[in-house]
Amino acid sequence: MGIVPGYVYILPAAIVVGWILSWWGARRVRWVLLSAAAVVSVLCVVIGWQAMGPPAGPRTVSCSSTWACTDPGSLYLVAAGLLGCGCCFVLLLLAMVGEAILIWRRRRISD
Repeated sequence: MGIVPGYVYILPAAIVVGWILSWWGARRVRWVLLSAAAVVSVLCVVIGWQAMGPPAGPRTVSCSSTWACTDPGSLYLVAAGLLGCGCCFVLLLLAMVGEAILIWRRRRISD
C-alpha cells in the first residue's frame, strides 16, 4: 500500500460493494446509492481541502516544504474523496451500460 494508510480505501470499497449489492434491488436504489456516494465523496474532498487551511510559506512556519506543513489526515481525506469520485464515475458508466443491456434484453425477449 505504500505510504497511504488503508482507511483511504474504505470509502471507495464501500461504494463498490454497495453498488454491486444494489443490482439485486430496484433500479431506483442503484441510482440513489450512486448519487449519495458521489455527494459523500465530494464532501470528503471539500472538508479535507478546508481542513488543510490556507497555504503557508515554508519559511514562515519553519517547514522544509509546503507539503511538510500539511496535516496528513486532511490529505488522506481528500485522497479518499477523489478515489470515491473516480469510483462513482466508473460505476456510473458501468451502470449505464448495464441498464442498456437490460433494456435490450427485455425488448428482445418481448419480441
